[in-house]
Amino acid sequence: MSEIPSNPGRTISAMFDSESDAQSAAEELIASGVQRQSVTITPGQREDLPARDHAGFMDAIANFFFTDEQRNLYAEGLRRGGFLVTAQVNDQLQHDAALRILAERGSIDVDERAETWRS
Repeated sequence: MSEIPSNPGRTISAMFDSESDAQSAAEELIASGVQRQSVTITPGQREDLPARDHAGFMDAIANFFFTDEQRNLYAEGLRRGGFLVTAQVNDQLQHDAALRILAERGSIDVDERAETWRS
């Protein structure tokens, strides 16, 4: 998971291996009070759709305020079929609840996964 400061709140993002886990996390974020329009699911490469290249995934996440390193990691996760959930939260209480929800719903440790990809 990563956090990017923004005004007035923060953007929190998490990568999931399954679409159902990503959808469950998004729905729980909304149920917890995060506005529906502030929650985004970006789907990764799927076998039933034409392949997208790395640049295509970079374009898909271009509007999120990630560092270059985060952008590359998330693009690689999407290329490998992951699902990126991103949420704008308004305050510390919502932030803490969102982190808990994303962790409980099965988000992956992108840095740890990147080590696996490199090996």
